[in-house]
Amino acid sequence: MKKLILLLFLFIVRVGFSQESIRPVHGITLGYFNDRFGSLGMRAGYDYTFYEKTRPGIDPINVYHAFLLKVNLSFFKHPRADLSFVLNVSCGYRYTTKYGLMVEPLHFGFGGMHSFLDGKTYEVDNNGNVISGIRGYSTFVLPYVQVLGLGYDFRQKTNIPLSFMASIDAYSQRNINTKSWLRLATPISLTYYLK
Repeated sequence: MKKLILLLFLFIVRVGFSQESIRPVHGITLGYFNDRFGSLGMRAGYDYTFYEKTRPGIDPINVYHAFLLKVNLSFFKHPRADLSFVLNVSCGYRYTTKYGLMVEPLHFGFGGMHSFLDGKTYEVDNNGNVISGIRGYSTFVLPYVQVLGLGYDFRQKTNIPLSFMASIDAYSQRNINTKSWLRLATPISLTYYLK
């Protein structure tokens, strides 16, 4: 697994630095994030487009195929349950129409999740004393899959360096009480592209 991740990273760096693009390929993302439609949260991230294919003969440049890498840090709060942070990395494909509509059919990735229980918990130490505190737990998130993303790229028709994206994300939270949970999220975000 480590070798596969290393090879993927080296491929991204090689392709990313070998291409020449007029458009900015780095973006900062900020938006809304939830978990299982019952929590509120936020997401901040970084998008890097490492390969683009443009439509020939169109000025300004018009991209229709792209492969990109996304790194996101999200948090959400379940009322009276927990506050959770999710860090994930994913890689996938994007198709953009000449009018700016974006479709991201599938992104695969992995990550980690840390949750803090809402409220105090109690436990007995080795001396028989009852102690309290805020407890949490960490889990591995594999796979992290953006099942479908739909959005709009303002760069296709204007000089505005923004895109909008709403997606359905599914991920498996490992080893919670010896079980794995399937979780769903519906992030909505804006990406600002850096020159």
